[in-house]
Amino acid sequence: MWTAFIVGVLISAQTVFAQIPANSIYAKQERAGYTLGRIANLRVFENALNFVVVGDWGRQGEYNQKAVALQMAKTMAGMDGNFVISTGDNVYPNGVASVQDPLWWGSFESVYTYAHLQRNWYPVLGNHDYGGNVDAQIEYSKISRRWRMPARYYSLKKRVGKSKALFVFIDTNGFEPAYYKNEDLAPALSQQDTTAQIRWLREVLADPDPSIRWKIVVGHHPLYSAGKRVAVTGPVRQAIKPILDEFGVDIYLCGHDHDLQYNKPVGPTHHFLSGAGSETDNNPHKTPENVFYNGSNGFMAFSITENQFLVQIIDYLGQILFSRVIPKNEVPKK
Repeated sequence: MWTAFIVGVLISAQTVFAQIPANSIYAKQERAGYTLGRIANLRVFENALNFVVVGDWGRQGEYNQKAVALQMAKTMAGMDGNFVISTGDNVYPNGVASVQDPLWWGSFESVYTYAHLQRNWYPVLGNHDYGGNVDAQIEYSKISRRWRMPARYYSLKKRVGKSKALFVFIDTNGFEPAYYKNEDLAPALSQQDTTAQIRWLREVLADPDPSIRWKIVVGHHPLYSAGKRVAVTGPVRQAIKPILDEFGVDIYLCGHDHDLQYNKPVGPTHHFLSGAGSETDNNPHKTPENVFYNGSNGFMAFSITENQFLVQIIDYLGQILFSRVIPKNEVPKK
């Protein structure tokens, strides 16, 4: 009842938050021969940076992975999307063995085949990826047209109007103490220097570039969750949240729990958990930080301008479950 009530309220409110229609973009695409169909009531800002976020997806097309891919393609078409972010667990059950591993084809290339998904993909590593050859996911960037993972952690800037958005992709696996006792994960994690990564993260977020308007950090593990792992987010939160607060990070994107969430704790950062690209958990909990929870398969779409961003959470049937416009530098309500 609690989840259904939250979803119902937010769906009924979406027309209040989202006011800029995307029909003109769809119409242009359809005149050019696009035939996949539309996401009803999808919105997008003009002259915005647009992208989708999906996580925990690599299951050989099963568990509604292909259905999610279709709705992602429709969304990217309607938004004229710029790129895709993956929040990790890119290939189940244990990552890939090499750049030639057939799992690349089964879980990635043969699933996300649509024209509007032939954009750059910016992934991070999940715990299941550490069960295989982590370096192979990095090396795949050299032979793939769209897979862009230059290192275990990296950053890039994207133009937003006359300003820029700084995207920082981190590897959160090393901050989970239990993983070092796991015989499948420990060998690759032994190569992870968390102290060096924290130092790097602080240096990147301290970038003096005056054109940086937005700071967005992407990791696999949530700092807050109202899902299955509600009680085990502490170690990553203790390592990362003080840095997000210190540098005024606007958005933290993650996965790991197999659901769709928006959490807003005290501080400047909005936390979005997009981990429903294939298998789902649907194990909700009431938490003071949780604004939205849904256990369906799906993903998230973002449209960012200099002064605000629009987030839309979309399920595997193409239904918009949640939509909200959030201004830049919104004063935290909690």
